Amino acid sequence: MTEKYRQYTLADFIQDDAFIHWAKSPDPAGDAFWRGIAELYPHQEEVIMQARQTVLNLAALSRPSFDPGEAGLIWEDISSRLDEIPRAVPVYRERWLRYAAAALVILTGCWAMMHLTREPETAYAQRIEILENPREEVNGSDSERIVQLPDGSRVTLTKGSGISFEGKMDGGTRSVYLSGEAFFEVKKNPAKPFYVYAGELTTRVLGTSFTVRSFEKENIASVQVRTGSVSVEAGVSLRRQSVVLSPNQQASFFRREERLSTGLVKEPQPVVTNAELARFTFHNAPVSTIFDSLGKAYGVAIQYDREAVGACRLTTSVREESLFEILDVICEAIEAKYSVTGTTIRISDPNCN
Repeated sequence: MTEKYRQYTLADFIQDDAFIHWAKSPDPAGDAFWRGIAELYPHQEEVIMQARQTVLNLAALSRPSFDPGEAGLIWEDISSRLDEIPRAVPVYRERWLRYAAAALVILTGCWAMMHLTREPETAYAQRIEILENPREEVNGSDSERIVQLPDGSRVTLTKGSGISFEGKMDGGTRSVYLSGEAFFEVKKNPAKPFYVYAGELTTRVLGTSFTVRSFEKENIASVQVRTGSVSVEAGVSLRRQSVVLSPNQQASFFRREERLSTGLVKEPQPVVTNAELARFTFHNAPVSTIFDSLGKAYGVAIQYDREAVGACRLTTSVREESLFEILDVICEAIEAKYSVTGTTIRISDPNCN
């Protein structure tokens, strides 16, 4: 069934119904299928990427209306360019399809040149164009706006942000398309995974709370997890990287470098209740016990040398201070240092004599 894709040209891909559907409306199943094709036929990876971009360009081109005069000028330009192609070589069907693909690319280019003042189509705009019965919510105010989704989930939109989704969200999955930044509180439903598509980021959850930030003009797009865990994929469709995030962890995708990295959020929040946190009071307790308790309270990994801190004992409590403020106090008391590497906090050079 997939053998035909071995010899596919650019023109073949942009005329393939299944490929067109995926290029205009990507989903996890489609991503996996075409990634598999690229892995099976590595020489086709670049062709697939070019074909996908061509489909998106043509989809954008077909949306705005233009007058017949402009259409005539465009086709005249295409005809003149095709007339310049040498006729000595026999033109078989495959070569004709290549010329047709070239003509489509020329058409796209000419249209772009005639509309330099138009706002370019964004990935967000391209995605929501194909939604059936779409519903769009935009925050045009200076304060946050809360949107209740049909499945019971809640989205808090920051200024200038917007989301789109199928009107009833009654399909096999729940999909939301984001432009900007929003905090999601997803109602748990194992039977219907929840997806957030934001630029190059695809976030998959069953039920949790997290923040996604993806502004088209910013180099960095990110996902920060508040509760639960999420799976994040990032990058172009055939070169995607993925990570699984836990509370107080974040993933940052650097667009120019096409690099995905993980780390801790700027201000980690406790993952236990306030009542449980109030019990984190220590009187002349081993520092190892304090570090272990902090790790559990904030859901983060704290690494240290147990033997090196074996003689350290402290009296302290966890109240209004942030995690890093608490670590500052502890490390000052035992003359140690701490550093954050990825999602792990490392304690070094303690002096407990």
